[in-house]
Amino acid sequence: MTASALTESLRETLACFDAGVPQTTREVAAQLELGRRSTYDRLERLVERERLETKKVGASARVWWRPPGDDTVVDSQDRPAVPGPLVDDVLDDAEIGLFVLNPDLEVAWINETAARYFGLERERVLGRDKRDLITDRIASVVEDSTSFADTVLATYEDNTYAERFECRVTASGSREARWLEHRSKPIESGDYAGGRIELYEDVTDRKRSERARQAERTLLERVLAVSPTGIGIFDADGEARRVNQQFIEYLGLAEPDPDAYALGDQPLRDEDGNVIPSPERPAARALATGESVVDQHCLVEGHDGETRWLSINAEPLDDSGVVVTVTDITRLKAQTRRLERQREDLERELDTVFERIDDAFYAFDDQLRFTYVNDRAETLLGRPASELLGRNVWQALSVDADDPIRDRLETALETQTATSFEQYSEVLDIWVTVRVYPSESGLSVYFTDISDQKRRERELEKSERRYRTLVENFPNGMVALFDEDLEYTLVGGHLFERCDVDADDLVGEPVGTLLQPSADRDRIEPDYRRALDGETTTFEVTQDGRELWMQVAPVTDDSGDVFRGMVIGQDVTERKRKERQLREREASLERTMELLEQSQQLANVGAWELDVSTTPAELWWTDEVYRIHGLSPEQEVDLEDGISFYHPEDRSRIREAIEDGEPYDLRLRIEPEDGERRWVRTICDPVQTDGEVVALRGAFQDITERIEYERDLERQREQLAVLNNLNDVVRSITDEVIDQSTRAEIERVVCERLAETDSYLFAWIGDVDVATQTVNLRAEAGVEGYLDGITISTDPDDERSRGPTGQAILEREIQTAQDIAADSRYDLWRDHVEQYGFRSSAAIPIVSEGTVYGVLNVYADRPNAFEGEERAVISQLGEVVGHAIAATERKRALMSDDVVELQFRIRDIFTAVGAGVTTDGTITIDHMVPIENDEYLVYGTLTEDAIAGLDALVDAVPHWVDVTYRTASGPTTFELRLSDPPVLSTVASLGGAIERAVIEDGDYRMTVHLVPGADVRRAIDVVQTTYPTAELLKHRQTTRADTTGERVQHVLTDELTDRQRAALEAAFHAGFFEWPRDASGEDVAESLEIAPATFHQHLRRAQKKVFESLLSGPTST
Repeated sequence: MTASALTESLRETLACFDAGVPQTTREVAAQLELGRRSTYDRLERLVERERLETKKVGASARVWWRPPGDDTVVDSQDRPAVPGPLVDDVLDDAEIGLFVLNPDLEVAWINETAARYFGLERERVLGRDKRDLITDRIASVVEDSTSFADTVLATYEDNTYAERFECRVTASGSREARWLEHRSKPIESGDYAGGRIELYEDVTDRKRSERARQAERTLLERVLAVSPTGIGIFDADGEARRVNQQFIEYLGLAEPDPDAYALGDQPLRDEDGNVIPSPERPAARALATGESVVDQHCLVEGHDGETRWLSINAEPLDDSGVVVTVTDITRLKAQTRRLERQREDLERELDTVFERIDDAFYAFDDQLRFTYVNDRAETLLGRPASELLGRNVWQALSVDADDPIRDRLETALETQTATSFEQYSEVLDIWVTVRVYPSESGLSVYFTDISDQKRRERELEKSERRYRTLVENFPNGMVALFDEDLEYTLVGGHLFERCDVDADDLVGEPVGTLLQPSADRDRIEPDYRRALDGETTTFEVTQDGRELWMQVAPVTDDSGDVFRGMVIGQDVTERKRKERQLREREASLERTMELLEQSQQLANVGAWELDVSTTPAELWWTDEVYRIHGLSPEQEVDLEDGISFYHPEDRSRIREAIEDGEPYDLRLRIEPEDGERRWVRTICDPVQTDGEVVALRGAFQDITERIEYERDLERQREQLAVLNNLNDVVRSITDEVIDQSTRAEIERVVCERLAETDSYLFAWIGDVDVATQTVNLRAEAGVEGYLDGITISTDPDDERSRGPTGQAILEREIQTAQDIAADSRYDLWRDHVEQYGFRSSAAIPIVSEGTVYGVLNVYADRPNAFEGEERAVISQLGEVVGHAIAATERKRALMSDDVVELQFRIRDIFTAVGAGVTTDGTITIDHMVPIENDEYLVYGTLTEDAIAGLDALVDAVPHWVDVTYRTASGPTTFELRLSDPPVLSTVASLGGAIERAVIEDGDYRMTVHLVPGADVRRAIDVVQTTYPTAELLKHRQTTRADTTGERVQHVLTDELTDRQRAALEAAFHAGFFEWPRDASGEDVAESLEIAPATFHQHLRRAQKKVFESLLSGPTST
């Protein structure tokens, strides 16, 4: 269908979709300012003409949009053709900017408006490529220039479609900021066919208007959304323009879309439940009359079945519309009905109350005419209500003109002031209390017959006269009577003589006036009221420093009716003071008893008493004494039971002390029920009457912890004394053994010094006979022949090695026996050791650098003598003595020229140790150096063909660890590391040395030198044990020649060069070898007039030759 079929209203509607954004019916209606139904009809017609498309979304909403490709920017079918040719003047004056582009997209024409909009000069623009113009000039003045340029240039790339969009030109200089609407399409005919025409229309005012309208719509939408009142805006046809959600909820509509509602869709009912006709509905009335409709109450029934009462207001609009507001008044309606029902109920209840009032009651109007008379009033007045209603009271009752009641009633009516009074009615011959309550409409009068009350008051006056004598003369207190108003009517008593108050001044005052502070009055008021109810109460108060005991009681007449209350007060200050003193004493006594009980428990002290005046004597214990005996306080204990708890050895002492009847203080032992023996201290102090002892009493304390503590202190003191003595002995021994020249002297001194102390009985030292593996005695002190008749073995398989001595040698650790009697290790020698009387012993191995020289045994008559610090101190003697013996042996070996020479041969050493190789080379051991942890460094030389053999020996012999070869020049040298070598270690411990050791042609030959008197047998045994095939070739004593001096002199005179000897002597005499040095190497070199490097070279070579001469002797360590 062609666009020419579109009416102006349809074109207006279609223009709402120029932005290309889908919209809802409600949004389009807002732009057109039409009702929803009218807008919906227009949109449907555009869909039919294929200018719009639509679809339903959600439950009831619908959106509309313009299909792609549809454009009416410059559609000649939608707009009338421009008559005639383009006229420059007309186009220049137009408010629409215009570009005409030729087929090459060059600017063929531009009007003045377009040049002004974009800040261009027409002459410079004409003929330019519009694409360059967009990139270079136009895009830069437009916001979001990139998007603008991309959109416009895209039309040039594909000049087949129309384009329409909005852009904003920024302000600069004389150029104003403005919103422009771009519309362009290709030119299909004419001179510029293939080109393009572009229009830019200033839509700034329209944008501002749209923003303002949008702000108003947004504000309206917010108001509608948050308003607690339902609001609807409708046009003259009843179509909804705006309806908030509260409006829909209050009307109970099923349609969730507010715009779908139209006036009249929901029936409204009146107070009677009838449907309100359409013309009478609030909105219809407002539209018809042009006047507001306010607070019309309507009933609606929602789709969910819920019924609501609504208050509806309707306000007509100038543009033939109406605003309707709806408020939910359901709760208000229910509350109103409830209040109406309550009012009706109250009126009925008031009528019932009037009927039930015991007092006479009547009501007057403002002319004092009867308007109501109850039954009681009819009875007292003696006239029926029918004779009184409507008549003036003075006339109806024939009241005298001077009767005071006239003035009282008229004054109450005139002043609108309530009043009450008592009077005697001569007309009725009764005493009455009259209460008058005025109102604007008249008076309400209540009157009560009080004739009986007046009679009781007269009787009360008589009773008060009888009580007055009692009141005024009440001793040590006060008496008061009070009435129903809780006011004193009579007060008296001697108490007021001590108070600064006159009893007569209290008459007529409220009860409790005498009491201060006021809190006491408030507290006791209920007691006074209970007295008027027939109940007697008592309480205590303090007044002016005096303590009062108060009793409030009812006072009755002859018929038993209460007509007064009486309060009696007595001064109990002194009695209370004595009671407090008694309570304080009792509390103090109780605290004292508690403290005594706690003290007994803390100090483990109890008390006891024996009553000897009775037969049998009665024994009493405190709880703590029972606890000490392990008994419960509920158990009965007599004297014999108490004595039976003492230790059998102590029973006679306690019995004699009790029988003597004299004071005593004893420390004894008891054996309680729990079986744990305790030490106790029992103290006795006799009680005498007329010089005769009638009871024994005293204290009983558990002193077990004290006794144990004292014993511990004594043991610690003894141990400390022993330790101090032992430290002195060890220091003395250390000092003395250093000065001894032989091993025998060292061993003798050690034994003697230990035996001389008070801490030990005796001591002895023994060593091991290698042949028999038994211990031989070397020295002893404090005993003779201790080892005679017994054998101690060092063979692990022999049970005689399991004692402390054997284990000390085998394990090389101190062995102690803390209690000989209980130590099974002494069982083999039990008969022997018991004669010596020692209780504990220590066996200390004598060791130096891994060599065991023997064992030191020390004995004490104390059990547990060798524990803790004492054990640590005495164990040091093993190393001290061992080092001293080793030093003595080494000194003896060095100073003696005589030696014992042993020569050994081991054939085919490689086969003997399982090396698996053989060699014809020669291996010579030159020197051995001891290092730490029983390790040695062995230095020697070997021929080249013996290297493989030495490597094999290192692998085969366990104590040969590794070998390192060093060959600078001449024969091959090596360094061999040994770990705990049995032969070398034993020889060294005996003070000997390996004089010569060489392996040649597979045989190993070794020469050992020992000092005379050394244990030769031990050395032979260790060699043959280590190497079973070893042969002893020679055993002889010879003299060792000392050639050290000759060797050194030979080196100094024959082997050193003149420069080497000069360097050595100059360095020595200049102090080069002192520390700190007296002269540096540079100083010595300068004195010799040689270079420092030359000096150090000569000095090193001289030192090497001297050390070679010194260390080229035997391989002893």
